[in-house]
Amino acid sequence: MLLWYRSSTGSAALEFSLILIPFIMALLFLAELCRVVYISSALDLILAESSYRTSLRQPDSDYRAYFKKAFNERLDVWPLFTQKNTIRVSAQYCNDIAALIENGKHCSSTHAVGKPLALYDVNIHYQPLFFIFPTVMVEQRWKRKIAFVQEFQRGEL
Repeated sequence: MLLWYRSSTGSAALEFSLILIPFIMALLFLAELCRVVYISSALDLILAESSYRTSLRQPDSDYRAYFKKAFNERLDVWPLFTQKNTIRVSAQYCNDIAALIENGKHCSSTHAVGKPLALYDVNIHYQPLFFIFPTVMVEQRWKRKIAFVQEFQRGEL
């Protein structure tokens, strides 16, 4: 009986089986973390490029429609944005910086003529892909905002 207790046959298989599950969980967590960083930085870049292009449009154009179109065109180029991600895009136009600072409360979402400041807003519903824990533990709503000066609406600020 004492010989059986001191025997180490099978200890490698036991140690491997105890380490395998936490190792796989750590790899999946690392993959999800990399995906989050990638999507977050890609979303920032897409928002910045789309809003910059929109701010350079002529005054007779529909800024909001052009922004949505430019955003969706750039979004299609980037991988890892799955169809599960619900993305809302909006734009508000403000007369002055005080209205912009108040989070767009006194800004218009339809009328852009004569309003030199634009607040572009993107909301994305994030769905984890590699996260094996309940999704309640993950922030699922990401929000990005950027303010730009509409070049052809500028006049004098």
